[in-house]
Amino acid sequence: GPRATMLIVRAFPIAVAVLFAQPTDAAVSPLTRAITRKSFVVGGMGTGAAFALRVPPASAVSGGGKDYSGLTISGEDFSGKKLAGKEFRQVVAVGTNFRGADLRGCSFFKADLEKADFTGAIMSGVSLEGANLVGCTLAGARLDGAFFTESVEEVVDFMDVDLSEALISPRTAKALCDRADFAGTNKATGVDTRESLMCT
Repeated sequence: GPRATMLIVRAFPIAVAVLFAQPTDAAVSPLTRAITRKSFVVGGMGTGAAFALRVPPASAVSGGGKDYSGLTISGEDFSGKKLAGKEFRQVVAVGTNFRGADLRGCSFFKADLEKADFTGAIMSGVSLEGANLVGCTLAGARLDGAFFTESVEEVVDFMDVDLSEALISPRTAKALCDRADFAGTNKATGVDTRESLMCT
């Protein structure tokens, strides 16, 4: 397990423990590294209370190039790959093939996804905030709970997508509902595309 130095100060009825740990990469989950530099845990038992402070190593700092963040992967083939929870922040993925890939919970924040193909991909909870989606294909993709900005209007194919509970502005939602290709039924979930965005 990780090495640790513990300092304990005890004054009835309160016991305060401060734990400074340097966990290995294996000991820090990808979610922990992606969200925060510090993790605070507060607990109590009986009349005492314990407070623990854990500081991950420098490699856990957000923006440090985790996973595929900041890389150029244009034209590469990720079709069918299991990539759930990976970070693709500010990645350059022009014309990249993500067909049928498992991308649940991935972040594509400000990524360049021009002409990328996400046909049939599992993209539940994905963040596409500020991403360049010009010429991008999302046909048949599961996008339930995904987060979009207005750039999603640049996608060329929405046929059979599921956007249930997606985070999207009312103006952008209306623009999508007015499109001829925003129709069909998602084969994986059986959800009607227009109903998933509550189009009238």
